[in-house]
Amino acid sequence: MRRSAALRFCGALALAALTGAAAARGRGWELAVAAALLAAYVATMGRAIGGALRAESALRDELRSTVAARTEELERRGAELARSVRQLEVARTHLGVTDRLAAVGRLAGGVAHEVNNPLAIALTNIGWVREHLAAALAGGGDGSAAPAPEELVTALQEAEEASQRVARTVRDLQDFAQERTGGPAAADLVLVLQHVERLVAPEVRARGRLSVELPREPLWVPAAPSRLGQLFAHLLLHAARAIPPGERGEVRLTARRQGETAVVEVQDDGPSLDPEALAHVFDPFYDAWSGGESSGLGLAVCHGLTGALGGEITAERGARGGTAYRVRLPVLANQARLAIRPPDPSRPRVLVVDDEPLVCASLYRLLSRRFDVVPQTSPRQALSLLRAGERFDAVLCDLMMPELSGPAFHQELARARPELAQRVVFLTGGAFTEGTLAFLEATDLPRLQKPCDAAELVRVLSSRCPGPTARAS
Repeated sequence: MRRSAALRFCGALALAALTGAAAARGRGWELAVAAALLAAYVATMGRAIGGALRAESALRDELRSTVAARTEELERRGAELARSVRQLEVARTHLGVTDRLAAVGRLAGGVAHEVNNPLAIALTNIGWVREHLAAALAGGGDGSAAPAPEELVTALQEAEEASQRVARTVRDLQDFAQERTGGPAAADLVLVLQHVERLVAPEVRARGRLSVELPREPLWVPAAPSRLGQLFAHLLLHAARAIPPGERGEVRLTARRQGETAVVEVQDDGPSLDPEALAHVFDPFYDAWSGGESSGLGLAVCHGLTGALGGEITAERGARGGTAYRVRLPVLANQARLAIRPPDPSRPRVLVVDDEPLVCASLYRLLSRRFDVVPQTSPRQALSLLRAGERFDAVLCDLMMPELSGPAFHQELARARPELAQRVVFLTGGAFTEGTLAFLEATDLPRLQKPCDAAELVRVLSSRCPGPTARAS
């Protein structure tokens, strides 16, 4: 509008100027006609430009309205998409739990065997002891000779060992089935694989042979033990399913350290998968052994767990047929490299528990010439070894550990292995909580200050070990 008004004003000025000039020169009619034509042209152009500007303004308003409407629609669609993604994540989590519980269901038959056999031993022995004790208390009997007290004690010991086997199986199942948050930031992969082997062995051996080859030294990876257990239990069960029913195949589990990577391989000797099946083996709902039909998340669970742990998983045709699954996981950067000596039953066996890998390594090197040393940087993993029945003559334990303090470790040890509770030597760097100070005041267990004298450490450990003392260097 402003531009058209300006044009009309300019036209009027031009017309006035031309008219004045014409009057001055006596050629009024010619210049008047030219001025009129020019004024008409300018007025026409002004109206045209004004109309164009009004149309442009209207178009801008329409565009703004359209953009606002589209933006609102996109925001609404984005919110719906975000809700759908959240729902898919929830569904995926539920499917993962369902798959995990389904795997527990597949293990149920074998686990029942692992529970019922020791349970039968325990119940039979307890019943036998109760029968003879009741007869002795009643002063009667069936005329048969009463068992010697030593025989009764032996029967009760066997019942206790059988009960511990049942408890261990239940703990393995709990570790597999439960989804845990928090907890330890590292796990000994070798120890986890040993637990998994024990858990899946009945199911795998129902179809064939299970061969296991693991390193003797700990292999620490930044992962929760429960996650690792779920990953490798899924893989081993899947490998067992690859063996056709009625055939006696083999499933092989191996682990090794390769540079800064832990490599675990699970291989079956069933029919080899074709390239197309290998390309889809980690897809959700794909099951190569049911013609590609849906059977839950399947190996997608393994793929997701491996990725969440910072590793990778691949599948390829095995060198001797079947399928080989290879899992690579990063090894903890500060894990000390130890040359673990072969076990020597003639030497006292000492469990060293310290959350610092390099402290564990230095203690191992110092003590391994005189003792059979097992280093553990996770007190919970150390307790798992003890609950599994591993034999130890003494325990050397740090007092202040973030995962589980020395006093808390000792409390758990007293429950699981009371005979070892008085064979603990504590190491301390000098920092104490109120609870730790109270524990130290109430106990007579020996404690040594870091850095400790090597000869004094050997002497104190030797005094806690029953039977043969540690050999001199």
